[in-house]
Amino acid sequence: MSRTAAEEIFRTLAVETVEERRYNPGLEAGRADVIVGGVVAVVGVMRHFGFDEMLVSESDILDGLARTAV
Repeated sequence: MSRTAAEEIFRTLAVETVEERRYNPGLEAGRADVIVGGVVAVVGVMRHFGFDEMLVSESDILDGLARTAV
């Protein structure tokens, strides 16, 4: 994901209400109330370290935990 894309996602989500965010494709409804804070962190890290892009995983920590438990 490019920093430009991350910043655009932030601008889009930041102006939506939590209820509006619940209907965004690809966003789990249960994360609608915390996603803006997460995007702020991502954009902040990218700006601070001068990253123009980052690799985004489609897996999460539960996938990693399941793999190590086997």
